[in-house]
Amino acid sequence: MLARARQRLTDERASAVTVPMPRRENDTAHLAARIADELGAPPSRGDNGSAAFRRLLTALAGRRDRLVVFLDDAHRINAEPVDSVISFLRALAGTRITVVCAARTGAHDRASLDPLRESGLVHEERLRPLGESEVEQLLSGLLNAVPAPGVAAAIRNSCRGLPSVVHAAVEGYLASDGVRVVDHRAHLVGNRSPRLPSTHPLFADLCEPESPAWSVLKSLAVLHPLGEAALSLIAGLVGRGEDEVVETLRALAERDVLLPGPRPNSWRFRVPMLATVLASCLGPFERRRAALLAVNAIWNDGASCADPDYLPERLVDAGRLVDPERAAAQLLAHSASGANDDREARSLLAATKLITDPTRRAAALHRQAVSCAVQQRFRSAAEAADLALRTLPDALSADSAQQLHLSYVAGLASHGDATALDEFVLDGWRSLPGGEAARTVTRAVALGLLNRWREAHEQLNAEPGRWQSAGPATAACGRAIAQVTASLLGLPSRQHQAEVDASGVAGQVSRLLADALHLRGGVQRGGAGAHEGWDEALDIARSTIAAATIHGQAPGRTPMYREMATILTARGLLNRARAVLDEARSQHLLLPHLLAVPAADLAHTLGAHDRSRTIIEQGLARAAADGLVIGTDELWLRLAAWESRHGNPMAGRECAARIERIAERAGTTAARRNHLLARVIVERDPAAASEVIGLSRAGGRPVELARIALVVAESGLGDPNLLREAYRTFGELDALIPRARLRLLMRARTIAVSGRSATLAENERLLATLITDGLSNQQVAVVLGTSAKSVEGRLTRFFQRAGYQSRAELATATLRGGTSVSA
Repeated sequence: MLARARQRLTDERASAVTVPMPRRENDTAHLAARIADELGAPPSRGDNGSAAFRRLLTALAGRRDRLVVFLDDAHRINAEPVDSVISFLRALAGTRITVVCAARTGAHDRASLDPLRESGLVHEERLRPLGESEVEQLLSGLLNAVPAPGVAAAIRNSCRGLPSVVHAAVEGYLASDGVRVVDHRAHLVGNRSPRLPSTHPLFADLCEPESPAWSVLKSLAVLHPLGEAALSLIAGLVGRGEDEVVETLRALAERDVLLPGPRPNSWRFRVPMLATVLASCLGPFERRRAALLAVNAIWNDGASCADPDYLPERLVDAGRLVDPERAAAQLLAHSASGANDDREARSLLAATKLITDPTRRAAALHRQAVSCAVQQRFRSAAEAADLALRTLPDALSADSAQQLHLSYVAGLASHGDATALDEFVLDGWRSLPGGEAARTVTRAVALGLLNRWREAHEQLNAEPGRWQSAGPATAACGRAIAQVTASLLGLPSRQHQAEVDASGVAGQVSRLLADALHLRGGVQRGGAGAHEGWDEALDIARSTIAAATIHGQAPGRTPMYREMATILTARGLLNRARAVLDEARSQHLLLPHLLAVPAADLAHTLGAHDRSRTIIEQGLARAAADGLVIGTDELWLRLAAWESRHGNPMAGRECAARIERIAERAGTTAARRNHLLARVIVERDPAAASEVIGLSRAGGRPVELARIALVVAESGLGDPNLLREAYRTFGELDALIPRARLRLLMRARTIAVSGRSATLAENERLLATLITDGLSNQQVAVVLGTSAKSVEGRLTRFFQRAGYQSRAELATATLRGGTSVSA
């Protein structure tokens, strides 16, 4: 606020200086001397109070223009902040100086300003806490990314909208590696608390780090949930009497740091984030001792806390300082509460370290592995599974061992590359405990996770009777992977009756592991955008990717990346779509040929038609090398469209025939749809158009119907009502590029597009989106189907209307919410 006010005065060519208020030399005499120095007053010997004021008044006496002094942290002046400022201001009354003070004030300080108000010497503005939207803008500037849904609200609530605390919280999250930026969205990940050093400026106004109050505050940060019981615990922890602790807490309450709690002699932090970052300042010994005192107070002295997670967290901190058997029992009970979050995982991990009985420890490790897998914490799941399999093989049941096998290979697959899995399928699988059948099935799963589906199929079919007659978990896993491999390879399977479409097949492999590990959804959620809810699909995909940077990448997320790139392309965020595809290609993913579809569509949108064909051919070659059939119908469909656009009808018909054979082999609705679309593109077949529209409409998927309607319309078919319906659907999804393509088609066919002003606004927003995403004028021209010169003219007019001076300024405004460009 002070910086912006000074900038305004500087722009108006007024005289202004900023005077810092350090913690030392913080009396008004030193303040007067510093202002006199800023004014160039000659120095004098021994700037005591009166001499400093004389120097300042002499310097001011000769001034004709008004001087504005900006004084931050005025509450630091002496021990009685506002009283000192009042005296200082009275001494300057009548001079050519205005002092703009920023001060943190309590109720007593606010009342002390009354005499100055009555004398007309002060104008006071109370700075209100930031609202959620203001915090979101602040976070966007600090992180150079828009906060993910819920982040701004959470930080605003925990920081009570105080800008300095928001700044400190962001620093703390960055220091604890708790922030990830995915597709220009900032996420808080790993449930990691922000960490700040004790020397951080946020703590400077609370107390000196060497003072008793500092130790009291840190202890209170951990113990305050215990209410009045915290008082004696703090006294014991810091080695002070209870009366001294009470006085310290009251002094902090007078400074608005603390508020009285709901019970007598209880206190809570006015700003919850302050307690969080203060707790991070505790050293390991301090934290463990505070946890020990808290646990004993609850177990032995009748202390209580309303938060069900408080005791488990303290048990985790205390470790073996408390009764290990009792602690393990309570941690296991807490982990069984069904929270399925990081706290449950920490409770289980701590319990496994405390249990000594082999059978109970094996059960706890098994639960730890499964719990981590449920939360997609694949690295932790693999570590727990490996520990149980190596150290406690005799204490595991056959089904538990099979589940741990799968947790282990899922963890190996989450490393981001295939090296560990390659070593496992080469020789590592032989040393797994649990029997030959379980090892055979586990190796087949690992081969599938390496995209070696034909080998997985051969592994299972070499001796099917062995694993089919094994335990329930092994037999179920074997049947599932056998069904999946048969589907992917296009082989007949009497057991596999469910339809598998190209967009969901990689997700089905993830569901294989999910079912075997008792997971319930979540792994394949990113594919939801294939049907409805693009915004939700993007949010889920980004948060999943952000979390995976800590917990491990699931190889079955190909559909999620694929749909994410498709949505971003449709919304005109082409470089962001490319970045998503580059990120996907950098990982080890299942069925990578499925990524060729959005990559080819992106290249086509940018006018790189030859590049689009190359991508399609590479995808088909990769599928052929892996022996895969699933998903290739979409690639052949793109190739049929390419051949038709380039005047090769015979080649287009050959592509359509390929899709027909795949549809007959796969027997899926998706393949049948693609065959009909190929006939529409290649033959302009109205009967095929009618059938594919009916097939899609019967499926109840408006987005899919809109995409098909666009293909049909570009082939010169489809009635006006269908095009209008598709246009509305794309509008609801904010799919700017398909909308623009449909507008051109509708106008060419004299189909009215309602809402001229809305259309103009949408065209302008598409232009702004493409520019903000970093496209050149030539690229924008290709996307919009116009010339670079036309784009230049439209961009000039847009900048003039919107008041932007450059592309960079537009991009910055977009990031901070200054424009309506979609994300």
